[in-house]
Amino acid sequence: MNFEKEITDDIVIEKINIKRATYKEAEDFRNFVQNDIEAGWKKIIIDMKTCEFMDSTFLGVLVNSLKQSEKSNGSLKLASVHDDAQAILDITRISGIFK
Repeated sequence: MNFEKEITDDIVIEKINIKRATYKEAEDFRNFVQNDIEAGWKKIIIDMKTCEFMDSTFLGVLVNSLKQSEKSNGSLKLASVHDDAQAILDITRISGIFK
């Protein structure tokens, strides 16, 4: 399974279980996160420990998910970001919008 969910108290932790997150997985991940936002979860953490690479489509899904969460008065944070994925976030200056 590419994505899995863990619930701890009032926090949803969504794990990305793939090394390369690309346009092929982007739509499934968007739906995965969107379902939790629509279900009313206000605290969402994306665990990116195993994800080493993201393409622009997947980055767009992360940004869009953050915006959707904030529209619902929620928060979406990234955790355990792999060094290579962090470099991509830094180069694109997307890391600055995530906590």
